[in-house]
Amino acid sequence: MNRNDEAMVDAIDLSEFDPEFQRASSQAPRDTYQEEIPDGFYDARVEDVSLNRVQSSGNPMVIWRLRILGPQHQGRAISKVRIITQKTVGFLKEDLRKLGLEMSSLKELNGRMDEMVHRHIGIMKRTQPDRRWTDVHFVKPRPESAPRETRAPAELEDDLPF
Repeated sequence: MNRNDEAMVDAIDLSEFDPEFQRASSQAPRDTYQEEIPDGFYDARVEDVSLNRVQSSGNPMVIWRLRILGPQHQGRAISKVRIITQKTVGFLKEDLRKLGLEMSSLKELNGRMDEMVHRHIGIMKRTQPDRRWTDVHFVKPRPESAPRETRAPAELEDDLPF
């Protein structure tokens, strides 16, 4: 930490939090710990999308924050990260297509990320034990799990031409 950083830290007065700090336990509450979400298929909703860079390589990456709707672990959050390289751009295009985002150029992505927020998507979480790495893949959500307002009424489903 350099002298300018030290001056900046000294300028932030945190004394207003002292009473709560003194009463707070030094241990995290036990009920806040949640076990890792197990591998499997889940229905989810896109809660947030951001575009960042990988710190080590500088490659751009898309990060989706997903909220699980069910069938198990409802309310839990999970992230999907897609690092963008020449080798992965096809996978990114497929991810975007599954979220209903068709683009003629990838440079459109920055201005269109909000269109993915609140979209419902099926996900598959899979852990690679030998690599100790977790992959989250987008899959089509099961029709019976889609919110009622996004499904056709039952009486119209038989009239669909496909």
